[in-house]
Amino acid sequence: MSLALLPLQIILVALDALITLLTFGWIGAIKHLLAKEPMRSVPVGDDPSHRVDPAFKDELATTPSSGCETLYAIAERSFRIYGDKNCMSTREYLGMHSVKPPIKKFGKTFHKTFDTAKNESMKFGAALRKAGLTSAPEVATLDAIDTPCSIAIFENTCSEWLIAALGAFSQSMIVTTIYATLGMDAVCNAVRDVSIRAIVCNKKNVNTVVGRLNDMPSLKTIIYTNDQVAPGEEVKLSTAPAGVQIVSMEDFIASGDEIAFPVVPPKPSSMAVLMYTSGSTGTPKGVVISHAQIVAAIGALENYWGFKQGEDMALGYLPLAHIMELMVEFTLIASGVTICYADPKVLSTKGAYPTGALEEFSPTVLAAVPKIWDVIKKGVEAKVNASSPIAKCLVKTAFAAKKFAINHGYDTPLFNVLVFKKLKKAVGGNMKAGLSGGGPLNSEVQEFIRVCFGIKFVQGYGLTETCAGLTLQAMDDLRPGVVGFPIPSVEVRLSSCPEITDRNKAPYLSTDTTDVNGEPVFGRGEVQIKGNSLSLGYYKMQDKTDEVYGKDGFFSTGDVGQFLSDGSLRIVDRVKNLVKLKSGEYIAVENMEMVYGNSSFVDAVAGGICCYGDGDMDRPVAMMQLNEPVAMKWAKDNGIKGTYEEIRSSAKLNEAVLKDMHNEAKKGKLSHLEKLKAVTFVGEAWTPENGCLTAANKLERRSVRASFSKEFDELREKGIFH
Repeated sequence: MSLALLPLQIILVALDALITLLTFGWIGAIKHLLAKEPMRSVPVGDDPSHRVDPAFKDELATTPSSGCETLYAIAERSFRIYGDKNCMSTREYLGMHSVKPPIKKFGKTFHKTFDTAKNESMKFGAALRKAGLTSAPEVATLDAIDTPCSIAIFENTCSEWLIAALGAFSQSMIVTTIYATLGMDAVCNAVRDVSIRAIVCNKKNVNTVVGRLNDMPSLKTIIYTNDQVAPGEEVKLSTAPAGVQIVSMEDFIASGDEIAFPVVPPKPSSMAVLMYTSGSTGTPKGVVISHAQIVAAIGALENYWGFKQGEDMALGYLPLAHIMELMVEFTLIASGVTICYADPKVLSTKGAYPTGALEEFSPTVLAAVPKIWDVIKKGVEAKVNASSPIAKCLVKTAFAAKKFAINHGYDTPLFNVLVFKKLKKAVGGNMKAGLSGGGPLNSEVQEFIRVCFGIKFVQGYGLTETCAGLTLQAMDDLRPGVVGFPIPSVEVRLSSCPEITDRNKAPYLSTDTTDVNGEPVFGRGEVQIKGNSLSLGYYKMQDKTDEVYGKDGFFSTGDVGQFLSDGSLRIVDRVKNLVKLKSGEYIAVENMEMVYGNSSFVDAVAGGICCYGDGDMDRPVAMMQLNEPVAMKWAKDNGIKGTYEEIRSSAKLNEAVLKDMHNEAKKGKLSHLEKLKAVTFVGEAWTPENGCLTAANKLERRSVRASFSKEFDELREKGIFH
């Protein structure tokens, strides 16, 4: 069939080329050919491995272009300028649609203007004062908070989340964020830690919160939202204990008296957010972020992206307890752009009826973690693969043509009409640009999204500690695996890591001029950041803070990077073997190996166990040395006969070992993300002689993977959900 369609493919490519010539599309190709490589960052002083945005080399950015210095000031300005424009949009949730499996059903869309958002948030803030909360100290510190100056938000992303935060900021109060997926233990810890007096949660979680009030003696007000509660759906609420009020968001807002409790604007130095990490690497840490710090990051994103009121539309669906979503949403507020609320499971019609959020709202920009982009890619591929052979051939031809065109500075006008206009409907039809953050982005996914939807598609790099911002890839940078140049509010340097080596056994040094492939670089080493958008440290954890926040003002990220020839950054390794999965969450492989190594099935003498995960994987996997006596005893106890080699290749043994690993994970209190998806048994011992162990008998993970590449490649696939 493909050979029979070859003449059609040739004709289509020729016609597309002809239209490109007639419409002067070739001018872009000429410009691309003559363009010189730009220098995207410049050295600080005479150190090429210490770099900054060229436009801000003399003074780092501190605020957005408006000059606003706090989150409250940003919101107040937008309320004043964009009053009657839509600020937030939400679809009415009608319950579950009766299909198999059930999906969420939605009705009409409701809008809140900036005027409405102002009215609700100001009243919410006044109601917090009435409920006994007070303003936070004017200067943020890491010290324990012992006054009721913070609210906790334990809710999924929705307009009520942001209204509550805006209200708290209007009274100079702190917003303590908790991942809605972490459960009540995390909530109790945060409430006790911060002396929290009021919490915002979903109506369906009220009874759970009430059931743990004995663990949270400071909590006196429970404010619930009706997000994702269908009309007529009955949710019975517990009776409020003496001294505790349970109140709906609407009634709480209505109780706010702005005359009795006028606005108390925060200082730039005041704490804005106490953001608890997801806890995927251990006990959640509270990152202390002042208004000045997050506002500097917002200014950097505004400078980079240039959102425009009336032209742009954005989705709000990632957890607002995650710094990237919070920073992006306040940048949208600052720019007067409507935020359309959804959740990751209802982006397409596969998870929502009658339409997915992307189709319903047709956003022009989308920020997402790598997993979301991967899901979008696979959704398009599934539709294409289900089409006719002719249609598949047409898409394949168009994709190859456009990929070539993008890489050479021009477009494919015919294929845009025949193919890509239809494919672009998968993301609403109006998307102009996409940003991936929260973890490493697969190069194939980046290329596919860029070509398929014809959008500017880049990735950024940052952490909670850096207010999500550290570097951003230039919009015209088509290279995969590049996280970009320093944002305007920070400077970035590379610190030598002589004890960590690349695959050629060469250490990562800030003085390096070439990388492992012989390409030119401006140094290699651990990525460190200093600047206006760097957070203060970890709440009540001075020792943990001192480990990564240096006395010279630089924060150590734990990532190893290299500055490329144009001054852009590429992440190439990790200092402490903490890696991000596709979801953007960390796993700690060294700790995992310690926990799983307790299994009697693991032969520590022969090398133990090697855990692995990366940014393209959903769950970790492990290669291990099997303890022969234990394996043979298991076989005997289970009535399985055979030689050791036969027993070792038994699927039943593999299942038994994996089950034992899961038991160890439970005992070791590993997170659900650190639960192994698969294991494989390696036949050759790991030793210093074969390079799989160091001279001190520490695991050389890269050598293990390289020495057993066939087994590793097969194993790794099992950690990717298809």
